Amino acid sequence: MAIIIEEEKKTSGILTVLGWLAIFAIIIAAVYFIFFVSPQAAIIVPSANLKNIGPISQVNLNAQDIVNSAEFQSLKQYISPTSTFGNVSVGRSNPFVSP
Repeated sequence: MAIIIEEEKKTSGILTVLGWLAIFAIIIAAVYFIFFVSPQAAIIVPSANLKNIGPISQVNLNAQDIVNSAEFQSLKQYISPTSTFGNVSVGRSNPFVSP
């Protein structure tokens, strides 16, 4: 004679169904708010100092006029491209060439 003991199967109750519906509703709401709702634009008031840069944006700079100007030509170069320190040469004229 065999004694068979089985666990009782839990039937899905109304609380389990409501719990899953709540989790599903939260996921749907999160997806909706993350992907489909566009946030309101923030209103940022510029400071008074920022309003003074308007005339700077109207300036036209021509590189040839700057390079050929007398002020630019009067500038002097005080160091050479490959500077020397005593008798030792510091740096290379082309750093990408192998020594």
